[in-house]
Amino acid sequence: MNKKKIILIISILIIIILIGVFFFYKNSLVKENPINETKEEVNNINIEEIEIKKGSIIGTLSIPAININNVNVCESVDLDVLSNSIGHFENTNLFEGNVGLASHNSGTNANYFKDLYKLKKGDEIIYKSRYGTITYIVESISQIDSYDWSYLESTQDNRITLITCISGKPNLRLCVQGVEKT
Repeated sequence: MNKKKIILIISILIIIILIGVFFFYKNSLVKENPINETKEEVNNINIEEIEIKKGSIIGTLSIPAININNVNVCESVDLDVLSNSIGHFENTNLFEGNVGLASHNSGTNANYFKDLYKLKKGDEIIYKSRYGTITYIVESISQIDSYDWSYLESTQDNRITLITCISGKPNLRLCVQGVEKT
């Protein structure tokens, strides 16, 4: 073989290798970011296998009607978590099903639910997490006993439950529930 053919073959091999490396790198970037996955791929993620630590950011919450815009939602409703963010009730779902969240309504800089009482049926609640985004429509607004945890139980539908204290009523909580917008 002459020199020109050897150089041509080596050049073609180098181009094939570079194209392969490029596609491999591109595909690995897409897989590292679950937001790019389809709804079907997200549904196949086993959420229970992902370790989530207390205080970890698990998503964001937006409620346009009361000017809440992409506020961090962190795992746990312990006071140290609620002093900086909206908290996620650890015994509720992370994405689909009943997602339970809590926040202060006064007393801290993180009193994100201070205007929760202003919500009306039909208002939108947007929850974004690594598993996707769900928009909910407010369905119910009620005062519940401070020991009534039934609103956080598992549901067959996708819903979000927001709970906060009620000023001057230490034995009651404000509970807002929204169902997934269809």
